[in-house]
Amino acid sequence: MSLSHPAGGADDPEVARAAGASAAERPTARAAPGEIRGRLADRTRQILESPRPAPDPERAAREKAVVHECRYLMRLLSSRRRSAGEMRERLRQREVPGAIAHEAMARIDRAGLIDDESFAREWVHQRRELRALGDEALRRELEMKQVDAGWIDAALHSGDTDEEQRCRELVRTRIGHRDREQLRSERDGTHRRRLSRRLDSLLTRKGYPGSLAVHVISGELRSAAEESEGAEVPEG
Repeated sequence: MSLSHPAGGADDPEVARAAGASAAERPTARAAPGEIRGRLADRTRQILESPRPAPDPERAAREKAVVHECRYLMRLLSSRRRSAGEMRERLRQREVPGAIAHEAMARIDRAGLIDDESFAREWVHQRRELRALGDEALRRELEMKQVDAGWIDAALHSGDTDEEQRCRELVRTRIGHRDREQLRSERDGTHRRRLSRRLDSLLTRKGYPGSLAVHVISGELRSAAEESEGAEVPEG
């Protein structure tokens, strides 16, 4: 009586094929070094001699254009950090086709060179330090650079958030020694009104709210006049 072979036995066709495949792979490991080198040389020659598809001129031209615009954006970023919206606007001004501009921006983004959150935070810090701008002016500037409102809010609430104190420090730097003398000596308030208008115009340009400007100017002019008077009081 014949016995049936268990599944996967030596006579199983699938097993035979697998064994054949393994056997086909094993000779390379048992082959002599010279034979291996010969096979590699043959394979390399086949790859080099195999026909290659003809280059696509349209695709090559597109890639060249994308690389060109990427290099342009890199030059922009080498001078200072820029927002994504600012870079898109520069490409628009250069009349770069939409598909090319989109791909160039995507590659710059993948390289980690677009970060509107950091851009907004750095912009606010520098403009406060160098220009003493108020939050309203800073918001307008960042909106013009197409920064998302959420990043603008976060940047304005970072670092020195005491806008009134920044406003006071700015006003104090614009009240000179001669202004203090006139505030002390005048009786009709002419110089005070003239100086107040000048300071109000300054704070408006800097983006400080009107109510805050009136409050700060009034207090600082009063303090300046009182300090001048006190400075003239002899000691003892």
